[in-house]
Amino acid sequence: MITLEKKLKTRVKTAAKKLGLDEHEIMNRAISSYLVELDDWFRLKNELRLWDVLSAETMRKYRF
Repeated sequence: MITLEKKLKTRVKTAAKKLGLDEHEIMNRAISSYLVELDDWFRLKNELRLWDVLSAETMRKYRF
């Protein structure tokens, strides 16, 4: 399903050994964390865009 670069595969194996987890579990957790972070970033980006729109509207309203 997932093809990893050699360096990444080595890091996953090392982490799995150190943490005592299965390599598959390491990948699932890493991908899950990444997707949550990506979602948070997307929501922040949208919120900042909305603030820009509101700021521009306010500046037009008060003729800045």
